[in-house]
Amino acid sequence: MQIDFHSHILPAADHGSDSLETSLAQVALAGEFGIDLMIATPHFYPRYDAVNTFLDRRAECSRVLMQALPEQSPRILIGAEVQLCRNLDRMEELKELCVRGTEVLLLELPANFSLRSHEQTMEGLLFGRKLKVVLAHIDRYDTSTIDFLLDMGCYAQLNASAFCHFRGRSRALQWAAGDRVVALGSDIHGTRVGYKELAQAKKRLGKDYDRIMSRTQQLLGL
Repeated sequence: MQIDFHSHILPAADHGSDSLETSLAQVALAGEFGIDLMIATPHFYPRYDAVNTFLDRRAECSRVLMQALPEQSPRILIGAEVQLCRNLDRMEELKELCVRGTEVLLLELPANFSLRSHEQTMEGLLFGRKLKVVLAHIDRYDTSTIDFLLDMGCYAQLNASAFCHFRGRSRALQWAAGDRVVALGSDIHGTRVGYKELAQAKKRLGKDYDRIMSRTQQLLGL
């Protein structure tokens, strides 16, 4: 099973897909590549968006897309890309932001992330709320920061683009060879790039690609 763990395909839910037409084109591109399951992960910024407002918007955008999907489309699960903020672990509705039917939370680190400011919140997510925290696109961050969070118990997701550029490629391959990278994502927003980067990532990863996909299935309980 091939799983795109990180995608922005819900029409007008965030700055990903701008319309139903774009969303359907994105899903079609995924199907052509051979994706079986997509996780729809619209951005949720706790500092700027009320959780109930976000959930209502996500539900409506999901409904619009699901009703229009052709029969042979990849399966879609609903989740979110949640930006970390202090005290996020205290949010009552946090479970609603996990991938539906799981305790898997895709977490994006903020630009102002620091271990000193956010370590207590991370501990609350992992050990208080007992969530399976997957760090989004770890290829964007400082290696020492990510390694510390992985040692805490977080999992990691790599963007396909990490394997397409010489700078940082070796680092991404090293991470992928370990056991904490549990997912790959297209992080698709529009249709220009499509799944070209994921195709390159699959080629460069070799057997590690299948291993990561197996980890994703286990993580989601599939």
